Amino acid sequence: MEAYIIAIAISMAVLLFAVVVMLFSTKAKQNDIIRARLKDLENEVKHSYVIRDEELSKPLYERAVKPLFQKIYRFLSKFIPVANRSRNNDGKQKKQLEQAGFAISVEDYMVLQFVIMSSCAILGVMLGVFLKVDTIRIIMYFFGGAFAAYAIIRYIVAARVTSRKAAMEKQLPDMLDLLSVSVEAGIGFERALQHVTENLDGPLIDEISVTYREMSMGLSRKQALTLLGERCAVEDITTFTSAVIQAGQLGISIRNVLKLQAAAIRRSRRNKVQEKAAKVSTKILIPMLIFIFPVLFIVLLGPSIITILEQFS
Repeated sequence: MEAYIIAIAISMAVLLFAVVVMLFSTKAKQNDIIRARLKDLENEVKHSYVIRDEELSKPLYERAVKPLFQKIYRFLSKFIPVANRSRNNDGKQKKQLEQAGFAISVEDYMVLQFVIMSSCAILGVMLGVFLKVDTIRIIMYFFGGAFAAYAIIRYIVAARVTSRKAAMEKQLPDMLDLLSVSVEAGIGFERALQHVTENLDGPLIDEISVTYREMSMGLSRKQALTLLGERCAVEDITTFTSAVIQAGQLGISIRNVLKLQAAAIRRSRRNKVQEKAAKVSTKILIPMLIFIFPVLFIVLLGPSIITILEQFS
């Protein structure tokens, strides 16, 4: 009995560690990088003669967790066919992880998925042994736990993608307003993007900061904005990037384009809200038919049915 409890506790600890790494590695990695950069800058100003070791300045995830995941992935690729994925599938998976906001590679995601599925499968076996069921049911618990973990992981990633896209759509008009005001004040488009990243916060601003860094590193405006639309995969953002690219090619004022885009996106959002409101009257029929009408029938016809049954008894 104590061995089962210890095994379950170890499995739960491994599962919890994998879930924490998957959900919070992005934020922790960004915070570690920011702290390290700020500390490096402070040390360069105060102690210019100090040379920091580049390897030790990396975050803990890069130094310890990621190499471990790479070793596990290389080991699994020799035995598990799922690990031997094509480049096309890796590209789709990488794009989905980027849209979900997970700053992990496909290999790290595959290892986390395997660890979580294995932990849930072991928990299923422990549950079957604890309940003292037969071998067939234990095998069913094993595969059921693994499949449940796989489905939950896929659902979490898909839910993160959906919620992140909704947050981007909600934040886009405000971002365009600030961008338009900055351009009207005489600031260049690239500098206006930096101004937006300094004054706003959210998933869309994270993507805008990536676009600004790409432009700063020498990527053209057209290429950077095209990559922004592909990363976000939101219709309004794709329309915005296409309009800015076309304005740059045709020599149209970006200020007017940004104003028109902000107004058009607000109209689009208003139309979507009105469309959803119009569908409420139809969708409310389902809970009424399931929950309200049966209760009304019981209250109204119940006494009559009881009286009829008493008359025939």
